[in-house]
Amino acid sequence: MNEIISSLSSAFTLAFVITSMFGLGLGMTVQDLLAPLRNVRLLLSAMAINFVLLPGVAWILVRSLPFEPDLKVGLILMSAVAGSPLAIKAVQLARGDVVAAGSLVTLQVIATVFYLPFALPLLIPGIAVNTVALAMPLFLQVLLPLGAGLLMNVRYDEEADMTRPIMTEISNISLAMILVLNLSNVPWVVGLIGTGAIAGILAIICAGLAAGYLLGGPNLRTRKTLALGSAHRNYPAGFVIAQGSFTDQPDVFLMLLAASLVSMIVVLIAAGEFRRRT
Repeated sequence: MNEIISSLSSAFTLAFVITSMFGLGLGMTVQDLLAPLRNVRLLLSAMAINFVLLPGVAWILVRSLPFEPDLKVGLILMSAVAGSPLAIKAVQLARGDVVAAGSLVTLQVIATVFYLPFALPLLIPGIAVNTVALAMPLFLQVLLPLGAGLLMNVRYDEEADMTRPIMTEISNISLAMILVLNLSNVPWVVGLIGTGAIAGILAIICAGLAAGYLLGGPNLRTRKTLALGSAHRNYPAGFVIAQGSFTDQPDVFLMLLAASLVSMIVVLIAAGEFRRRT
């Protein structure tokens, strides 16, 4: 039964990521995608939070909290992977800047591919990361659908307008199914209570929310966008590494599963609160 649930969760996650990125591309042009990146402050803040601050927080936590080594590795992985497609949905819910969110997610996915092979051996001594194995799923699941949506919007704008609501519906249904299926992981998460792992996960999520909101500039929509985009991590990328480099350490994958569930709940609650306060 657990294998069936895991397979369904993976399938709906894949559907959510692809339809979210394809739908995003259907409503944008290349100029729209690149425009937020001209905001140097936003760009530098996003890179600093996701690739310096949060890994730094995780590095301090694993040396301060007394939990198992495999869980520490999972926490480091969680902090180092950026560019979550779910952040786009959270930003949309919070009435943030969806175009900026899409630009930042795309940039962070590309940066993650180049960042991890160099950063992880420093953060986790002894680990080796297969760059191609990491980059290929990110390219196929995130960058390729986004590019296809952009191309369709440029060449077939009427068809793109008709297709975008359908992609939105599929992504919403997929997200709802992910939430339902992830309820099966609640006992695993509960089992981590008292180990310090949940405290570490929450610390990184809250650090991303706070730093993004504070460093997002004077525009409220941009602050919400950077906060939510920094708080939620790119768990599919983390799963790829956990399954490829830590197959004999299942607790690493378990830690990422727990982090993905906790993060999803906290980020969606934060998005709802941002929306209410708008």
